[in-house]
Amino acid sequence: MEELEHMLREENLTYQISKEIDSRGILGCLKKIDDADVVYVVNPRGYIGKSVSVDVGYAYARNKSIYAMHPVDDPPVMDFISGVLSPKALINLLKEDSPRE
Repeated sequence: MEELEHMLREENLTYQISKEIDSRGILGCLKKIDDADVVYVVNPRGYIGKSVSVDVGYAYARNKSIYAMHPVDDPPVMDFISGVLSPKALINLLKEDSPRE
């Protein structure tokens, strides 16, 4: 996640990262999803836990574009994922979608 954060910063893209639950708990994560245009799931080896499953379901219900680093190993959750993208491919997508000055 630190490498992804560094890459996003280098490209001057606006982002929020949930590295750990903040003092507001799951509500803090859901607020970040509300504020996001795109949700990116960092899921080594395809695994996501219960909390991230909640995040994905919430993002899906809020009509957010959801991408994952690797295919999610839970097929019903994978149905909510818009695509699987490497961090570099994600950045290219975000740069294409960002407003031009």
